[in-house]
Amino acid sequence: MTTVMAGKLAGALTTVEANRRVNDVLCAHPTPEMMRAQTPGGGMTHMAGVTRGWLSQLDEGTAAPLPILHDDTREDAFVTQEDPARAVWGMALETAITAGGTGNLSHPSTAQFVTHMLIHDAHHRGQILLALKVNGFPLPDEDAMWGTLRGE
Repeated sequence: MTTVMAGKLAGALTTVEANRRVNDVLCAHPTPEMMRAQTPGGGMTHMAGVTRGWLSQLDEGTAAPLPILHDDTREDAFVTQEDPARAVWGMALETAITAGGTGNLSHPSTAQFVTHMLIHDAHHRGQILLALKVNGFPLPDEDAMWGTLRGE
C-alpha cells in the first residue's frame, strides 16, 4: 500500500470513530422486545455480522478469530460479547490501513472498502430506525445519536 493511501485511511479514523459512537447509541437502545421489530426488508440482525464477513474477504486470517456477533442459525440471536462491534470495526480499519492489497474484495482499494462499510452502516441504521418506528417503538434520543456527527 502506498504511503498516500495509508495516510488517507488513517485520516478516516475520525469519521470511523464518529460512526462507531452513533452505532453505540443505536445498539444500546433496543430492548429484547424491540429486536423482533421487522420491516418489509427483514429483521435487524444482518449488520451484526457483515463487517466481519467483508473483512474476511480482505484478510481471512485476521477475521477468523474475531467474535461472531450473530448466530445465523437462530433468528435474532446475538452472541453476547463485550463491545464486539468496536472490536470488529477496529480490526477492519487497522487491517485496511496496513493491507498490502485488496485480497478477495470486489473493491478497487482498501479506502473504498472502508467507505463502503461506513455507507453500509448508515444504510442499516436507517433500516433499524424504520423498523423501530413502524413497529411503534421509541427511537433513541436524537441529540445523543447524531450529536457526535455534528461535533457535539
